[in-house]
Amino acid sequence: MSPLARKLFDETGDRFTPTHTKARSGKRLRYYVSHRLIKHSGEKDITGWPLPAKPLEDLVGRLVLKHLSVPGFVPTLLADASASELHHHQIAIRNCIGANGNPEIAGREIYLLINRIDLMPGKISLQLNAQKLAELLSTGQSELNEEALHISSPFQHRKRGVETRLVLADDPKTPDDVLINNIAKALTWFEQIKVGRTFAEIAAEQQTSKRRIQQMIVLAFLAPDIVRDALDGSQPLGLTSDWLLRHDIPTDWKEQRVLVATL
Repeated sequence: MSPLARKLFDETGDRFTPTHTKARSGKRLRYYVSHRLIKHSGEKDITGWPLPAKPLEDLVGRLVLKHLSVPGFVPTLLADASASELHHHQIAIRNCIGANGNPEIAGREIYLLINRIDLMPGKISLQLNAQKLAELLSTGQSELNEEALHISSPFQHRKRGVETRLVLADDPKTPDDVLINNIAKALTWFEQIKVGRTFAEIAAEQQTSKRRIQQMIVLAFLAPDIVRDALDGSQPLGLTSDWLLRHDIPTDWKEQRVLVATL
């Protein structure tokens, strides 16, 4: 049920423990949590990672699949293999990872190839299981190049309301539709205010509160490059409508850029 159990460690060397809770809807929510958070539950100021299981498993699966799919992986892993042997090994790898390179399609087998995962702020490192990989390729463990068994990648870990997002550095950009829509609304409302309409009039037309209009209008004053990044999905994960509306945003564009760079 938790394919990363006993394989996952944080930057202190503490092992992650699978756990779960239930949402109000009754849905079972799985997590991986630094063991000390469970061992010392109730104590204050205990640092550690509580991470949602499915996003983390998907991220790890994608990272392994990408590594195995690189054309030079098998020749690097088995430098002394003949062309014929390399061909058969490539087929074995393709059969394991599935046609679409999707961790859900590849199934649990992809996680069996992982020996250890180390998570630290901004970085994830994996070590593949030499024995399992040798069995998959029907070769000897001693034939494998150790350097090809290590995977490392930058990643981001951000909270978005109740949602935690885990994103690899080279994952496809994902625009935040809520943020984009709210910026568009704010720009439209600001244009209406410039021609003489009041906050109350706009609020009545939009069937919302005057306070809500006043809160959101700040989005109309974001620097053009910040708006552009939001449109193409390259804004920091922490830059959300919720964050913007909960913080005092400077009107100076240089100060905005400095603030956004901290997210």
